[in-house]
Amino acid sequence: APLITGGGQERNLRSSTENLPAITAMARALRLLLDDEDKKVAKQRKIKQNILGHISKFDKVKVFSKDNEHFAPHILCFAILGVRGETIVHAFESHGIFISTTSACSSKRHVASGTLSAMKVDEDEATSAVRVSLDEHNTMEEADRFNEVFDELYERFKKINS
Repeated sequence: APLITGGGQERNLRSSTENLPAITAMARALRLLLDDEDKKVAKQRKIKQNILGHISKFDKVKVFSKDNEHFAPHILCFAILGVRGETIVHAFESHGIFISTTSACSSKRHVASGTLSAMKVDEDEATSAVRVSLDEHNTMEEADRFNEVFDELYERFKKINS
């Protein structure tokens, strides 16, 4: 069935003229994304490794996204067991660091991540999960700052949960 009825363009599936400015912008955005892709990915992976190596040392931390070719180099998902993900997000936010609980499409429903559920992650762990998303503009200094704030928050959560 046609998406938009009218003049019959696009083999009667979508009438109207193609949005050439949007098509051109998309092509440019893709070119920008793919420029130096290996270099960008390597940088993101190093930053992820910095954070992952640091938080993995803590007893109550469960890491869901490992550092290997099967996981996105720019995403780090972990939980501080016994602390709700939303609490962790707001604690980091108070330090000017913005992370998220789950994917944007499910965060408002207050349910465990579908990805973590598919990975057979226990619901209590999944509801403690947070996600750090990196891009080519992040720096190692930001990762170090994240680790400093993590240490402070972990100690605070440990006292509360004792």
